[in-house]
This record gives sequence, structure tokens and C-alpha cells, in this order.
Amino acid sequence: MSGSDLKALYLAHREEIQDYLDRRLRCKETAADLTQDTFIRLSEQMGRTRIDNFRAYLFSAARNLFIDHTRRQEHRKSEPLDIQDTGNVGRDTPTLEQAAIANQQLARLDEVIQNMPMPCREVFVLVRVEGLTYAEIGERLGISPKTAYSRMVRALELLKLGMAK
Repeated sequence: MSGSDLKALYLAHREEIQDYLDRRLRCKETAADLTQDTFIRLSEQMGRTRIDNFRAYLFSAARNLFIDHTRRQEHRKSEPLDIQDTGNVGRDTPTLEQAAIANQQLARLDEVIQNMPMPCREVFVLVRVEGLTYAEIGERLGISPKTAYSRMVRALELLKLGMAK
């Protein structure tokens, strides 16, 4: 199946998949992200598995992504609060030491972002600053949503490595 076939499937089913997810999540942004992930899953499976009913596959993938997302959210809610974190609850202004540390971290973050390869940095900024979806980024940059997603994954890996130094 070609990229144009995938695009036709996207145009035919994106709205109903996103509506399906939005009804369950009640968050348009998360529904849009999971919709993109649904089509990324489809594109990854198209060469590996024979798919007889694309619409059914899309809804199944969307449901599974919704379940995974819900489980992650529940897991985050159940994590205990770190005792060290509670000491700062209710404090309106940071101490000078906290402000200095935050400024160092921001400077390091800026340095790591500036040192990313341009394709990764560009996608990172479009996602995190402008809030675009992978499909919107793909349209803007002339790349596939899967490529935008891959570049974002690489940017996050570089960010994690750079901030760990």
C-alpha cells in the first residue's frame, strides 16, 4: 500500500476516530494525539500484516491506545507523593538557591535544544511550543507524520541524555 492510500484512509477516517476518542477522553488535544498514534500504528502494520478491514483495525488500535493512555493516567495518580516535595507546598516564592538552580537548568535545557540536529529541534519546537500534531507538522514540513513522530522521539532521547550530563 502506498503513502497516497494511507493518506486517503487518514482523510476518510480521521474525524470519526478522533470523535470516538474525544467522547471517551473529553480532551480534544489528547484525542488528536491518540488519533495520530492510531494512524502511525496502521502505517507500521501495513507492510507486515494483511488488514482486511481498515476501519475496524483503526477503531481497534484507537481503543487499545485509549486503554493504554487511561492506564498510564491511573498509574500516575496512584504514585505516592515524595515526602521531600511536600516541604515546598504552599510556598509562594522560590528561595534564591532554588531560583539559581532553576536558571542553571533552563540554561542547560536551552543549550541541549540548540545542539540538537535541526530536523529534531524543528519538530520538538513545533510540538512543545506551537502545540502542533504530527500530521500538522508533516504538512508544514513536507514529511510524513511518522517521520515527524520519529524525529520527536529522537529529540526527546537527546534531551534526556543532554539533561543527564
